[in-house]
Amino acid sequence: MNESIGQSSPVGFSRRFRARVLAGLVLIIPIWITYIVVTFVFRIMRDASLWLVEAVLLGPFGESVISRLAINPNALNVDGLSALPLVLQWGISTVAVFLTVAALYIFGAIATNVAGKRMLRLGESVVERVPIVPVIYHASKKVLETLVGDSSRPFQRVVLAPFPTKETASVGFVTRETKDATTGAVLLTVFVPTAPNPTTGFVFVIKPSDVVDVDWSAEEAIKIIMSGGVLMPASIPMSQPAKDVGPQY
Repeated sequence: MNESIGQSSPVGFSRRFRARVLAGLVLIIPIWITYIVVTFVFRIMRDASLWLVEAVLLGPFGESVISRLAINPNALNVDGLSALPLVLQWGISTVAVFLTVAALYIFGAIATNVAGKRMLRLGESVVERVPIVPVIYHASKKVLETLVGDSSRPFQRVVLAPFPTKETASVGFVTRETKDATTGAVLLTVFVPTAPNPTTGFVFVIKPSDVVDVDWSAEEAIKIIMSGGVLMPASIPMSQPAKDVGPQY
């Protein structure tokens, strides 16, 4: 009996070791990914206004601050924030982020104003004259308007679409309603993202009767796709609920 235990203990240790390593990965990887995303967004927000903060520091107003900190202006001009103490680096970065947020708020207020909308249309008319740029501009604008728009927009409607075969179903988003030019029947444009990268996918035109509506939010659907289906609910509807046709006589 002791011999069998001794023989099985390496296997048991191997299983425990693998289970604990996997548990560590499950703990660390989401934190690591979150850190990367937050750092990426923070740097973009910071760099958008950092030039303004650096211009102030290198100007007459910042001379007194630089002299008190015994910082070489030439080093600041060449090395940027890295020439400053770490605390000051974080302080300036935070100020730059707040400046970017304030600028976005101001631009948003202008864009929703009547005069601002006219200016925006004027700017778009100028963009239209530049080769290639209009395609990129309008495509990115439509995508952003869809993602950050009102919750009543079609993109917020999550469905299960028959793809890649009629016997299977894929998570998709209804992006638009259109009509059959011949019959006038309503059709749906459905975007089916790929896993684990939901920024790419397939676009289908399909009959409403061929999709199954699910009561998931867009965020929940994205999480399911990015997890490769691991976060899929315990039960899902694979067919539309039967319509109540009333009592039969």
